[in-house]
Amino acid sequence: MALGALAAAGYFSIRLAAADAEFRQRTPESVERAVEMEPGDTEYLLFRALELDYDGQDSSAALKRAAELNPLNSAPRIRLGLNAEIRGDYATAEKWLQDAASIDRQYEPQWTLANFYFRRRDAAHFWPAMRDALEIGYGDRRPAFELCWNFPAGGGDASTILKQAIPDRRAVLQSYLIYVLEAHQDAVAGAALKYAELGGNRDVLLAAVDALIASERAGEARRVWRAMGLAANGVVFDGDFRGPRLDRGFDWRESDFTGVTYTSLDQPSAALRITLDGREPESCELLSQVVEVEPRASYVLRWEAQLTGLKSPSGMEWRIAGKAAPLESKELRFTATKELEPLTLVYSRPNGETRAEASFELSKVSIEQAR
Repeated sequence: MALGALAAAGYFSIRLAAADAEFRQRTPESVERAVEMEPGDTEYLLFRALELDYDGQDSSAALKRAAELNPLNSAPRIRLGLNAEIRGDYATAEKWLQDAASIDRQYEPQWTLANFYFRRRDAAHFWPAMRDALEIGYGDRRPAFELCWNFPAGGGDASTILKQAIPDRRAVLQSYLIYVLEAHQDAVAGAALKYAELGGNRDVLLAAVDALIASERAGEARRVWRAMGLAANGVVFDGDFRGPRLDRGFDWRESDFTGVTYTSLDQPSAALRITLDGREPESCELLSQVVEVEPRASYVLRWEAQLTGLKSPSGMEWRIAGKAAPLESKELRFTATKELEPLTLVYSRPNGETRAEASFELSKVSIEQAR
C-alpha cells in the first residue's frame, strides 16, 4: 500500500510538471494540452479562454468551468458578463456581472457593473452601483466622477450626483471636491458643505471658499466658511486680530513683500503690528479681506490705529468700493456696489518723502451699516 501511494504521488507530480511545462510555452496548442492534462486548474482555463477570445472563438465553456471550480473568483464571471453584453444578451450579462459583484466586494467588479448600467442608460441601477464602487474604491477616482457627470440621465446635475453617487466617506468627498474645483465649479458648494460636515481637510475647504469668492458666489462661500466653524461676529472677520491668520477665504491676507513684517499682539490689548523697514515697494497692498455686504447699502468702516513713528501724511489708506480714507482718520463711509467687496490697506510713498521706516498698530476694524 505504501508503494502504491508513493507511485500515485509520483505520477501526479510528473503530470503536474508536464502540464506546467506545456502551459509555459503559451501557444494555443500547448495551453490546450495543459487544460486537458489538468482540467481543474483555473489559471489554465482563464488563459485558454483569453486565447479563444483573441482568435474570435467562443470562450464561454472555459470561463464557465473556471467559475464552477472557483465560486469566489469574480474574473471569469466578469468576462462571461462582458462577452454576453457583446453578443447583445443583456439579461445574461447583467446576471454574470451581478454575480461577480456579489461574491467579490472589491472595486473592479463594482466598477464593471456600474459601467454596464452606464452603457445601458439604466439610471435606477447605475447610481447605486457607482456608489458601491466609490464606497470601496481607492486610488484615482477621477474616471468614476467623469462617468457620473457624463451619465445621460442625471449626469451634469450636481445635486443628483452628490446625493446618489458620492458616499459619506471623507477620502471620497475630498477627491470629489478636488475634482469639481478643477472641472465643475457649480458643484463646489454642495460638495464642500458635505465634506465640512465630516470634518474635512481645512486646506481643501479653504480652496473651495476661495473658488466661491473668486466666482462671486457670496452666500455659498459664507455657508462653507461657517460650516468650517469660522463664523464672523460682524461683517469684518477677526477685526480685533485675535485669531491665527489663515490668509485664505474671508480672513485677513497679509502681503509677502520684502521690508514688510507682521506681529500679532495680545498685550495690553489685541492688535496687529505692521513694520516697514524702508525696503518695501513704493506702492503696495499691506492687508486685505473680502467682506460680504448688501449692494447699494451704505456702510461705515471704523478702525483704531497707533501711528507712533510714522510721518504725516503716512501714505497709508483704506480702500473699499471705490472710496478711500487715510489711516490717520478713524472712519470711511461707502456704498457697497456688490455682495463681495475687497477691503484693502495700501501704502503709497508720499511725494517728496523717503520710504517709511516705522511700525504702527491696527485694531478694532469693523464695518456697520450706516443709519
